[in-house]
Amino acid sequence: MKTRFPVDFRPGMHGLSKMLGHLESEIMEIIWQKGEEVCVRDVYAELALRREIAYTTVMTIMGRLADKKLLTKRKSSNTSFFEPAMSRREFTEKVVCNVVDSLLEDFADATLAHFVNRVQDKDRDTIEKLEKMLAATKGDGESGAVD
Repeated sequence: MKTRFPVDFRPGMHGLSKMLGHLESEIMEIIWQKGEEVCVRDVYAELALRREIAYTTVMTIMGRLADKKLLTKRKSSNTSFFEPAMSRREFTEKVVCNVVDSLLEDFADATLAHFVNRVQDKDRDTIEKLEKMLAATKGDGESGAVD
């Protein structure tokens, strides 16, 4: 069995909060937006503009994100520096893969039926894109039509 990615999926939430806690989401967004290595103070300064928050809370959450392998941590003297272990896109792709794999593992027929129904509700371009993906997966060079 595959190793699961260390996040929970909460479909009732919005954005990254579907996959991370609200504060974890905010912190990851800040770090991804900065696009460079940051220290806790950098993230704290940004968050403190938006809300009242303790420095130690930010430090704790960033440590937990590093424990989850979402951030890499480098220590220099008395300062810890963090950077994303993956891009935002890579993160969302991993979570989507985890969720879909888990659904297929336990509820394959229902998952596929729902997916097909949802794709049928989309525009023709989406359906054609799916057909091309299926054809490429089959590797037979056919039109890619789904039976």
